[in-house]
Amino acid sequence: MEIDVAKEMFAGRVSNPLEWFKHSRSLLAAARSTRERAEVLIDISEKSDLENVATMLYGFSLENLFKAIWTLNRFGSPHKEGWEPVAGFPSELKTHDLVKLAGMIDADLVKDYELSLSLLSDASTWSGRYPCSLRGDEGTMVRWPKINDDAETIFKAYSKPFTTIS
Repeated sequence: MEIDVAKEMFAGRVSNPLEWFKHSRSLLAAARSTRERAEVLIDISEKSDLENVATMLYGFSLENLFKAIWTLNRFGSPHKEGWEPVAGFPSELKTHDLVKLAGMIDADLVKDYELSLSLLSDASTWSGRYPCSLRGDEGTMVRWPKINDDAETIFKAYSKPFTTIS
């Protein structure tokens, strides 16, 4: 029997909630560092741009965290006997919409943080990456530190399952 090494490696990453979580944690560290750097800048334009980048990184971190939780619920811990990774990207995870992803793991999360999740999605898809959206329908650009504070709160609350996986 021939083993497709690349396919096996992909399966081990896409189905492994710990891989998603580790990436989420790395993005969180980058968001925190970027946020700290923005606080010391004097140039208001550069500060504003860097704050958007920090928010983008927080959005990326939560996206990976939500996908880690969904993957844990779907495939279980990779340390459990009989764990079977699947070499296919789940269609449920083919989105960057944090409201949708949050709803897949906890409806209360959406009720409590819908505005912040929406703005974090915007930062992930355009406002942290580009000076404007594709359509030009962005209206007023929102820079609200509470969004990043909410991301920190969400990460802390929802990362707990990954501190007990063995």
